[in-house]
Amino acid sequence: MKRYELRADIYKFVLGEQDPDSGSFPDSTWDYENPRTVRATGGSVRTWQSIEKFLRQDQGIYANESWIQLFMPFRPDLDDQIGGIKNKAGEIIYANEDGTATVFNVRGVFPQVDVNGKTIDYQVVCARVQIQP
Repeated sequence: MKRYELRADIYKFVLGEQDPDSGSFPDSTWDYENPRTVRATGGSVRTWQSIEKFLRQDQGIYANESWIQLFMPFRPDLDDQIGGIKNKAGEIIYANEDGTATVFNVRGVFPQVDVNGKTIDYQVVCARVQIQP
């Protein structure tokens, strides 16, 4: 599979202060204003956009879930989000119907090693966030 040069933004979850009465974290939010932009590559042939997933809440119903596969030298955490994926020309390649960049949850990070066992890249598998920010 031929891979193309991309740029991707990685978003972190910022935990706010804990409410002493309820124990919740009401000020917690995703930091979309300060992403970490990393170099990535992605394939053009099969981006895993037709994976069927069984929806437990609607017993017996199947639905397609949009997935992408990226390769990057940076290892994101499993609780990160990735968005703003741009091609070499700076154009967003995964966009919502309203033109905003699509955001994905990281679902898996797999190290890619060379013949000497040294990690050279990470394969990052992501699924589209159901409710886009």
